[in-house]
Amino acid sequence: MKSAFKSCFVALATLLLAAASFGPAVAGEVTRVYYPTQAEMAFTVDVPSDWEMTPQEDEDGYFEVAGPNDLELSFRVVPGADIDAAVADHVAYLKENFTDIKVADAKPVTINGLDAILLPGIGVDEDDSARELGAGWFKLPGGQIGELWYNVDDSDAAGKAAASAVLNSLKGK
Repeated sequence: MKSAFKSCFVALATLLLAAASFGPAVAGEVTRVYYPTQAEMAFTVDVPSDWEMTPQEDEDGYFEVAGPNDLELSFRVVPGADIDAAVADHVAYLKENFTDIKVADAKPVTINGLDAILLPGIGVDEDDSARELGAGWFKLPGGQIGELWYNVDDSDAAGKAAASAVLNSLKGK
């Protein structure tokens, strides 16, 4: 079981590194998303312009992105910087929406100068499709904590690279 976790982590790390070299070439034209707003920006991500973007409904909500092949990404600032509640919410969401969940060990990384923890995993969705799952929490200036998560078809190499490019575009203010 540990080797499955290591394999999942190695795959996620490889995708993050590969995405750094692909950048906008994978995505084509991109739209810079300012969370929560441009005027009150805590962080930005660059999203392919032809993907569906759904702004958060309230200041604590997720900004959601949908790409090809049911690729999903979500971003937010953790309410009250409560990392324990954020992780618990993430685990509850996974249990509610996926089966056969396997999560690897958390990995500390730096994304464009932001200290982060990534939590890679795999699971099976309601359509019995294997999905690569990933979550991360990153420190923002002023004591805030940002959160990201994604899921992509495990067999979709292009989708994984595109999701990684979006995640690697993350920048704080």
